Amino acid sequence: MTNYVQNLESANAVQPANLARERRQAAAKTAKSSKAEQVYSGQAGPWEPRQPVTLEMMRTKFAGLVQAGRQCEIRALLRNYGAERLPDVPTEYFDELLHAAEKLG
Repeated sequence: MTNYVQNLESANAVQPANLARERRQAAAKTAKSSKAEQVYSGQAGPWEPRQPVTLEMMRTKFAGLVQAGRQCEIRALLRNYGAERLPDVPTEYFDELLHAAEKLG
């Protein structure tokens, strides 16, 4: 019985150090996932300044896709946003549209 108590006491003495390490690791994982969610959702955090997507950036990306023969996919993307041409797409959707265009190629 004494041996059991000693083992329990030694386990309790080691546990706070392990617990603190586990908490730090869990906090680091949470911080990484929240940063990834911010980047994906388009929300810029204080750790990463983000420039707005411009019409010129979109034209450059789409020109590369046209040269790669992806005209049909480009037209389908534009129709998803209710537009026939790139300038007809509202600017608030440029970030999403650029992300979808990057998936194409």
